[in-house]
Parts: sequence; C-alpha cells; structure tokens
Amino acid sequence: MDGGIQAYWLGHINDFMTSAQSLRELFPEGGFALHGSGKVFGLPGAALAIYVCAKPEKKKKTAALLIPATITAMLCGITEPLEFTFLFVAPLLYLIHALLSATLSATLYSFGLSGNFGGGLIDCFVQNWIPLFPYHYTEYITQIVIGLCFTVIYFFVFRWVIIHKDYKTPGRTDDAVEDKLFTKADYKAKQAGAAADGAAAPSMKLDERDVKAKAFLEGLGGPSNIVDVTNCATRLRVTVSDPERVAPAVAFTDAGAHGLVRNGHAFQVIVGLSVPQIRERFEALLTAPASDAAETAVGTEKSVAINAVTTGHVIDMSEVKDEMFSQKMMGDGVAVEPTEGVVVAPADAEVTMVMEDSRHAVGLRMDNGAEMLIHIGVDTVKLEGKGFEMHVAMGDRVKAGTPLVTFDRTVIHEAGYQDTVIMAVTNSGEYPLMKKTTGMDAKAGETTVLTF
Repeated sequence: MDGGIQAYWLGHINDFMTSAQSLRELFPEGGFALHGSGKVFGLPGAALAIYVCAKPEKKKKTAALLIPATITAMLCGITEPLEFTFLFVAPLLYLIHALLSATLSATLYSFGLSGNFGGGLIDCFVQNWIPLFPYHYTEYITQIVIGLCFTVIYFFVFRWVIIHKDYKTPGRTDDAVEDKLFTKADYKAKQAGAAADGAAAPSMKLDERDVKAKAFLEGLGGPSNIVDVTNCATRLRVTVSDPERVAPAVAFTDAGAHGLVRNGHAFQVIVGLSVPQIRERFEALLTAPASDAAETAVGTEKSVAINAVTTGHVIDMSEVKDEMFSQKMMGDGVAVEPTEGVVVAPADAEVTMVMEDSRHAVGLRMDNGAEMLIHIGVDTVKLEGKGFEMHVAMGDRVKAGTPLVTFDRTVIHEAGYQDTVIMAVTNSGEYPLMKKTTGMDAKAGETTVLTF
C-alpha cells in the first residue's frame, strides 16, 4: 500500500466516517494494524497476573513497578519494560503474549473490525473511536467487549504459567534480589553474557559492562589492533591499526551497543550513558596480560562491590523518612536500619569529608570514582556530636571494613530522632547501571548492597 497503512487510513478517514459499511470491507488492509489491541487489553491482564503472583511483602513495590509501565503501554503503546521482562525472565511468557495478541487481532478482524490500532489508547481515540463512532459504534463496542474478555484470558493464562513454572517475575524473586522491569539493553546484555566464551566461572560475578567491554574489544580486532581509545558522552571512540579486522556492526549491536560508526581507522561504538564505566573495563582488558584477559573481563577491580556500612535491615533510598534523601536529592543508594552502633568503610576508599562538629556524616570516594555520603540518622546534626565518635580524618585512606564512626543509638532515640544510616551515592547519575540489593538483613562490611 502506497505510503503505508497509517498514511492511507488518515488520508481516507473522511470517507470512512460517513460510510455504514463494515470497517473490514472499507479497509481490509487495516487487519495488519490491530496488534495494538494486545497492548491495550492484553498487557494489563498480564501485569495483574504478575502482581497477584508476587509475594505479599513485595506487592507494594511490584505495583509501583507495574502500574506506570502498564499505563504507558495502554496509552502510548510503548511496551518495552513489560515485553523485555518476559524475554529476560521467561521467554515462554513472551511467546504466550505473542500468540494471544495475534489471536485477539484475528478475532477482532473476524468480527468486522479494521483501522489504525497499532499504538495505544491515544491512537484508538484520536484516529478511530472519536471520528468514526457515529457510523461504526457497534464494531467498537464489540472490540471493547472482546478485548476485556482477552484481558481475563491473559490474566488466568499468565497466572497459571507463572505459578506452574515458578518463574521469578517481579515480586517473586529471592529476598536479596532487587525487583525490576528489564529493558532491551538488559536483554541484549544477558544474551551477550551467555555467549561470552562459555561464560564466566560460577564463582565469579558477571557484570554486563565487563561483558560488553570484552565483546567490543574482540569486535574491534583484539588488543593488538587498538591504537587509541577515548570516549564522549555516549560513544566509545577507538582508533585501530587495521580496519579490516573490525567485525560487522551486528556484532556490536548483538553485544548491547546501539550502533557502530566507521570512518577509516576511526570507529565509534555507540554505547549510551554507561560509556565511562565500559571504557574503564575496556582499558583494563588492554593492559591485562593475555593469559588474564578472561579473568579481567569478570570480577575486575572496576566492578566495585559496596558492602553495608553497618549491621541491620537494608531498605531502598525511597523509603528513608526524610524528603531530601527519599527524593534522591543527594543521589541514589540504600539505607540501613541499624541493630548496632558502628559504621565501617563499605569498600577501599579515600575519606573526602567529615563533619567534625556533629560527627554524624562521612564522605568517601571509592576507587572507581563513586562518591558516597554516609549519613547517620535523620536530623541528628542537631545533637551537635553528642553520642558520636569519629575515627577517621579527611584525606585518610581506608580499607573495606575499617571503622569510621561509632554512635550511641540510645542517645539518638532518646532525643526523638531516627538512627537510619544512609548510603547515598552523590554522583549516582554517572553510574546508570548501579544495582541495589534491598529488603534483607546485612552484616557490616560483609553483605554487598550496591554494585557498579
């Protein structure tokens, strides 16, 4: 069809508005544009099934993840977080979604429906329901009834499969695992990780940025082919000695890149905002002995693990009862509801700031450049140092587990303040792939709560 389905539909919509013929007869090609009905009617049923299957203690967080993603899918037709979560967690769920969505489209077409329904509710209203309702209301009412029936079908099918297969959908993960919806980049990184030289040894932590750096280096012809490497805001810029040794662009996109730009000996791998961390790993691979390359690609010192600074229950930054922190004005991170009064260094770091008078806060810079504010309690600056003892000074180098501050929880409580210990990564915007582990009990200096 010249110009495509949408252009033809909009170009002839005035004719369709005043015809009593069925939409299928007027515009049979529109049967190929009914797939948006699966977004409007199907995905809400799937999302509800995921919520219902979540653990009771995780339902609130699961709802907070699913509601905005589902509304976006319904209104705008943008389905990436939900559909790639299916692919990431259980490809069978994506297959079921595809089959049910196709069945819904075929069913609607058999009842005489056609039109431009490739997007979400906005497209439904603006390009279909509002202009054509006077002459075609029976088809649209039928569409809504059938669509709601499929919402129920989606719900029961997804619920049965999730429970029967025990899929770890959001809300069903282990307590130490952070629930999230996955993106295309997450899925591609998972694929790249599975394909990376037989994967890492089970005892090693596989970081997706390590996997990408290794894949990009191999795609660029290996260490011997690299002349220079720099980066801009989103691109890894590499000069190579032999352009013929560089792999096709698909090798980079399969590994998680957004594209590859070639210009003679100069190449740009379009990475995204995580490019500084990937460049660090890329350069670590370049300087590592060949025999150590595989080990450097996983568990490298660039993949920093941040342990809990005190013993207690770990919560998300958004749960801190102080708006400055819960709104992440000081950066993202986690907090600990402490069971003891000792704060230790979460990793090897330099002490960049101490509150000498109130002694309730310490600033650290980790070896990977991440900067952390450790803040003991809410409004405890008003205690003017009472109940706090500082053990380090600005400029000190500390090892993981080194005591930084001791504090008297009783003094804090008797003064009417909370003793929540906050771990805010003040430059968290530079680490878009930072991962948080919350909802579990942690031991100071031993339990990992953040990874970069």
